[in-house]
Amino acid sequence: MAAIPLDQSAAKKLAADHGLDWHYSDETESTNADVLRHFERYQREVSAVSEAQIAGRGRRGRQWHSPYARNIYCTIGLCKTLPANRQGLLSIVTGIALCRVLQQTAAAAVSLKWPNDLLAEGRKLGGILIESRPQGGERFFFAIGFGLNIFMPGEDLEAIAQPVTSLDRVALRPIDRSEVLIAAIDAVVQSIRNFDPAQTQALIAEFESFDAFHGQQVEVISAGDRIWGINRGIDSDGLLRLETDQGLQLHSAAEISLRAGA
Repeated sequence: MAAIPLDQSAAKKLAADHGLDWHYSDETESTNADVLRHFERYQREVSAVSEAQIAGRGRRGRQWHSPYARNIYCTIGLCKTLPANRQGLLSIVTGIALCRVLQQTAAAAVSLKWPNDLLAEGRKLGGILIESRPQGGERFFFAIGFGLNIFMPGEDLEAIAQPVTSLDRVALRPIDRSEVLIAAIDAVVQSIRNFDPAQTQALIAEFESFDAFHGQQVEVISAGDRIWGINRGIDSDGLLRLETDQGLQLHSAAEISLRAGA
């Protein structure tokens, strides 16, 4: 399949309808960095999309493999009032929104690996990276970045040192990147703006339905330590609830890696 650039027109109009500036690039270091620079300069909410990232980052600074015009590299910059202890829930809100989109646009069975990975058939399909800038009190500007693998040739998949897949392989048909992008921007913007940090029980329950490892034995790796336990979902702050022989432990997204147990 040839690499075909995105059709910007509908996505740009959708961004405007949501009150967002539009930032498109053929190639960029990082759409998160584009959004943060845009807000610093103009103090406006924005959606940034690029055909390729040469310095795309995943969690803990890991490089995100970003071939040209094959996937979706997008960051949405939004202001929101949110207590600091609830900010970990934004990746959950974003992940659920993207799962819904991929189910609707590609009939793909997608799950979430806490805190910020999308999986299909046990392989990584996408990831989320959220950065914030304080605006005073509990007001923050959030750069909500996500990457979705849409079309990845076999040689690209083999070059990545973890199990990875792409949406066309899961759906077993060609995928319209522009259609997925439009639906994703719309869903993420609405989900983040509608998220009420005082009402978390419905979110926790919905995450459970998408949680790839819910109720399973998992290995948590934190500061060089390996902890085994049963994944009991998340709490109202988005922390992982791990049932261990020593009792229930809570782990934050900043501390751990999560792997399925044997």
